[in-house]
Amino acid sequence: MTALTIQILDVTSGKMAEGVLMQNRKIIDGDWQPLADASTNAGGRAILAENDTIKNGGYFEVLVFLGAFFDATGRDLPQIKLVDIVPLRFGLEPGIGAVDIHMSVTPHGYTVGFVTDTKRLTLE
Repeated sequence: MTALTIQILDVTSGKMAEGVLMQNRKIIDGDWQPLADASTNAGGRAILAENDTIKNGGYFEVLVFLGAFFDATGRDLPQIKLVDIVPLRFGLEPGIGAVDIHMSVTPHGYTVGFVTDTKRLTLE
């Protein structure tokens, strides 16, 4: 199966981040079109897009709602958060296989890496 997935680790708790909401979209015919929303499971993973949606490549955007996740964990955070809604925008070549986005998150920062069938790409 060709899929775009995400895995999120809450570094401060040392646990996988369950219940992180994400909105996904892709440029189709020159306009941003919504894809299905997603939420991480108990293993901190979620499927963002599958099969032809990713196999044909293109530009994608994932909005990761980390502020709401950290609020739900009961942490004492300010109303205006340093890390709240994190946009991830990236392009994928047609024919690429599975792509897994790895995020390590805290209320004060995050790191993101992309793992494909052939190589690992890291954004910092």
